Amino acid sequence: MPKSWLVFYAALFASVFVSIITGEIVTAGVDPMHDVTLLLALINAAFYFLVIQVAGYPGRYLQSLAAILGVDAIITLVYLGGFVTINLFADEATTLSFVWLITGWSVAVEGHIIARAIERPWAIGIAIAVVSYILLLLTYWQLAKLP
Repeated sequence: MPKSWLVFYAALFASVFVSIITGEIVTAGVDPMHDVTLLLALINAAFYFLVIQVAGYPGRYLQSLAAILGVDAIITLVYLGGFVTINLFADEATTLSFVWLITGWSVAVEGHIIARAIERPWAIGIAIAVVSYILLLLTYWQLAKLP
C-alpha cells in the first residue's frame, strides 16, 4: 500500500465514525465510553509505532496504521451488523461467541498487516497482535472498572 496521507485520513475518519456509531448502538446510548475507546486506539497506534520502529521499518508506519484503521472500520461494521442481528434471535452465549469470533478475526488481520510491515512470518505478526490485544484488554479493564 503506498504511503498516502489521504488514505490515512480516510481510514481514520471511517474508523472513528464506525466506532462512535457502534458504541452508541451496542450500549443503547448508555455511557458508550468514547473517551476510553479513543485512548485504546492511541495506545494501539503507539504500540504498533514502537514495533515498526524497533523492527527497522519506520517508513512503513503510516500505511500500516492506515491499513489497520481501514480494516478495523470494515470489521467493526461486520460486527455491528452481526451483533444487532444475532442479538435479536439468539441467546447471550451465542452473541458472546460471535463477539469472540470477530475479535479473533480482527487480531489475525492486524497480525497479518504487522507481519507484512516488518517482513516477519505471519506467526510473529499474530503474536505481536495478541500482545497488543492483551495490553488493550488489561487497559480497558482498568479504565472501565470491570471484573
